[in-house]
Amino acid sequence: MNTNARRLLLVEDDPVMGGSLVQRFNLEGFDVSWAKTGAEGVSALRRFQPQVIISDIRLPDVSGETLINDMTMSTGAQIFFITAFADLEQAVRLVKAGATDYIQKPFSVDKLVDRLREVFERAETIGVHRSDFAAFELSPVMRAVGDTLKRVADTDVPVLIMGETGVGKDLAAHFLHESGRRRDNPFVPVNCGAIPADLIESVMFGHEKGAFAGALTRHTGFFEEAGEGTLLLDEIGDLHPQVQASLLRVVQEGTFRRVGGHDNLTFSGRIVSATNSDLSQRVAAKQFREDLYFRLAVVEVLIPALRHRSAEIVPLAEYFLAQASARFGKAREALSEELKEALIGYHWPGNVRELKNRIERAVALSEGGQIEVDDVFANVRREELAAPARSVLSRVRRDAELQEIEHALAETGGRISEAARRLGISRTTLWKRMKASRVSGRGQGS
Repeated sequence: MNTNARRLLLVEDDPVMGGSLVQRFNLEGFDVSWAKTGAEGVSALRRFQPQVIISDIRLPDVSGETLINDMTMSTGAQIFFITAFADLEQAVRLVKAGATDYIQKPFSVDKLVDRLREVFERAETIGVHRSDFAAFELSPVMRAVGDTLKRVADTDVPVLIMGETGVGKDLAAHFLHESGRRRDNPFVPVNCGAIPADLIESVMFGHEKGAFAGALTRHTGFFEEAGEGTLLLDEIGDLHPQVQASLLRVVQEGTFRRVGGHDNLTFSGRIVSATNSDLSQRVAAKQFREDLYFRLAVVEVLIPALRHRSAEIVPLAEYFLAQASARFGKAREALSEELKEALIGYHWPGNVRELKNRIERAVALSEGGQIEVDDVFANVRREELAAPARSVLSRVRRDAELQEIEHALAETGGRISEAARRLGISRTTLWKRMKASRVSGRGQGS
């Protein structure tokens, strides 16, 4: 068994759907084991040691719901249930019991693959190697971000990491964790936007036995799981309003209660938040508590979009190429010169995550030799791989403005508020200009 592979166990008795999913998962580079009954699924657990399990609920020999305890206790794998028979009560029951998601047939296989990639990438981030932190040495901006994170690593102050989806906020949070005294304690990432509203307090703070229907045992929440380590609250801007007040109490007082509990529990870990939106705008729109925002944003760090870090694109691509080649057991390949130019010319809406996914897919499908443009950008029009024509004056003006922004961010270690003060603009204006550059000169990788 390849311990570096993304291992997925599929428990599905339908030969057509099962066969189709196996083909697609293999194409995506996943290492798949297919069980057609519940009994086969259980026997495959310890032998195959999957990181993710996808199981139908109605199986020929047993209900998938009865397998969940064996599945979670045996492997710690993340579990996705699929069913043609939607049942809200059952969905809530499964998620409370430990399932990652509940998917109703018919579903989009593309969306499922995207979700699986996120799960695998998060697991790889949790088990990140120090070599992954090389990204913080590839450009002045990222070196400054790394320096800021190292300076606050041994403090207890909350840190808010900002940046577009896919720029590497998880990696930055893990770098912060590994750089300080908490490195030997747990690092627990939580996607605040992926937890159903009726489960979020239980998932975050835990619950006592009998706290509600279906609470058969005491459940440890993410705050307890983090202990004296780091709790990453990813997509904090999507946190449900009913939990914002409870989170504020934890930040202010360092205590919380399990759902159904009466005793105050102490949280002595560190909270790191991450968002792809401007929280100050959410505060202004009454979508996020102002007092909580100020508590979480003691130190703000902005991770610039990949299109603003063009010097990093090829080195990152070569790093992901080496990683993927090792995981898929293939000889080390090379990027063609034409591909390198295309990588720099592309606008990378999905940032570093998209770059990694495109390189991995190219390696998985490669038959050897150089990796070419069509291997990486098969679904992208050629005109999208180079900056469009524009007036020289407009281009020079945009480039000069963005160079000032990048310089200010580098000097302030990515601290967006301080960079905005140096430039004489508001933090919201700075954020908007960074966002707007997606379709401007340097925003297209020029």
